[in-house]
Amino acid sequence: MKPAILLTFILVSCVWGTTWYAMKIGLEDTPPILAVGLRFAISATILWAIFLFRKEQLVLTKDAVKVYLAFGVISFGCSYSLTYWGTKYIHSGLSAVIWSTFPIVVVLFAHFMLRNDRITIQKSVGVLFGLIGTAMIFVQDKAVFEGFDLKAVAAVSAAVLVAAWPNVLYKKHQKNIPHFHLNIASQSIAAVTLLPISFLIENPMSVEWSLRNTSALFYLAIPGTAVVWSIYFWLYKHLSVTQISTIALIPPIIAVIIGWQFLGEQFTPRMLAGSFLILTGVLFVNYKQSRPAAVETTL
Repeated sequence: MKPAILLTFILVSCVWGTTWYAMKIGLEDTPPILAVGLRFAISATILWAIFLFRKEQLVLTKDAVKVYLAFGVISFGCSYSLTYWGTKYIHSGLSAVIWSTFPIVVVLFAHFMLRNDRITIQKSVGVLFGLIGTAMIFVQDKAVFEGFDLKAVAAVSAAVLVAAWPNVLYKKHQKNIPHFHLNIASQSIAAVTLLPISFLIENPMSVEWSLRNTSALFYLAIPGTAVVWSIYFWLYKHLSVTQISTIALIPPIIAVIIGWQFLGEQFTPRMLAGSFLILTGVLFVNYKQSRPAAVETTL
């Protein structure tokens, strides 16, 4: 992995590692679907300003629209809403643990949809190391399992499952769809879909906006969405989709470091060992994998 790619990979991992705390703060006062809709609305507004300044024309081929809808409705709309709703009722650390299974689902989809991204022993071992490491970090923290809600856990688990397919689908058509176009189109679709739904089933007008939840919203919308998703989609030009999916393994490490440095939480030897296993797993998946070539199959 080239230094520039590695740095952006780390940047995405670090920012998303902090968004779990910001999400939990925002959900204290903001209904989940409204929170997601506003997050994408703010981000999409910024992206459209850049897009119009660059005077580009949005790619609207059949495949492009299919991928836009897949990401906008399924990944950004459904998956984010399920994650937000679930995280409202369970510990954010548990949500991060569930999301660490994302590489497994992506590996399975990629195996059947992409010719050059098959399941290998190396990938399997790497993902397994990551899962074990994540479990080691959180298993001793009783707070993670306090207020355990089966429906919320099922919602976050479903979010992981539905998010995987759009990622692999974009990889399949990535050469013909500019990453910035996908980002702006899919986020716009998510925003215009979720905000009306929020007004139908939630009570957005009852939200009391404070500096705390407003700051959380803008942090999630700008660095946590506009910036990071732009980088994330850019990585598709340089890495396989299974390599990119291992970003989901890093946030638990970031969450532990934040808790240790800023919240006075303990950083135990077991957490250190778990972090080491996660990083080893990411290395296993990414080590000596060539840049993907043409990948499309008929699926």
